[in-house]
Amino acid sequence: MIRAVIFDMDETLLDRQGSLRRFAAAQHAAHQNALAGLSESAFVKRFMTLDNNGALWKDEVYRQILDENRVTAIDPQTLLDEYIADFHIHCQGFAGLAEMVAQLTAEGRRLGLITNGTFPFQLHNFRALGVAEQFDAVLVSEQEGIRKPDPEIFRRALTRLGVTADEAVFVGDNPEADIRGAQSVGMGTIYRPNRFWPECDFADAVCVDLADLPAILRGFEASQ
Repeated sequence: MIRAVIFDMDETLLDRQGSLRRFAAAQHAAHQNALAGLSESAFVKRFMTLDNNGALWKDEVYRQILDENRVTAIDPQTLLDEYIADFHIHCQGFAGLAEMVAQLTAEGRRLGLITNGTFPFQLHNFRALGVAEQFDAVLVSEQEGIRKPDPEIFRRALTRLGVTADEAVFVGDNPEADIRGAQSVGMGTIYRPNRFWPECDFADAVCVDLADLPAILRGFEASQ
């Protein structure tokens, strides 16, 4: 039996790309005078390009945007502080998130989350999705002092959920950090494809729509 399901957050439960666009548009609106000459669409597009799925931290994102457009009426630190404080306000989960979580908990499955990132920033983002109270373990890499794909962070999640690796499945979008990491401790894996990593041929299953996840888990159990 699959007693626990452990999730990645960004681009697995959290629609990070959509949330970033909403935040960047709101930030431009708040500073449109200081950003005069830089349209909302241009600001959002460059913000998303430079972010590159989180590869570039926001201090450098803002510095480059302001330098490229010769903006001096506002500084990168002000924009960065706003991002850290306010991004969670714009966070939204993928369609079907709340219903999927409710179904898994109704089936008696324990839920966990492992996310790479800073603390408490990532925790605030997760809580904004409206499902945090139904999770039994939440691990943020900075708070734990280790990051996926380090096997130890997966072992900690299993321990806190009170399950063994063969009783748990990990759901994530990053082939190396999520899928390889979970497989290194013997967990089953479900891959969530996106435009950054459109495929992963070594995951045990693929979940395009969160609404399909409960049925995928039942398929795991039928094959055991």
